[in-house]
Amino acid sequence: MAEGFKNSFMGFCKQDVLDYIQKLSANYAVQLAEKDEEIESLRAKNKELKTKLRELEKKE
Repeated sequence: MAEGFKNSFMGFCKQDVLDYIQKLSANYAVQLAEKDEEIESLRAKNKELKTKLRELEKKE
């Protein structure tokens, strides 16, 4: 994950580091939102399957 930050006097270029952190943060937020959507979808499917299971158990 070497980003290749520019060197500046006494360390790295502050703006390069801040831009990199911002990019990581944005990518993380996108991935988190995708996972949240997937969780909601799986919860809905789980609820649907539980309902079908109860209906089938009542018929027996």
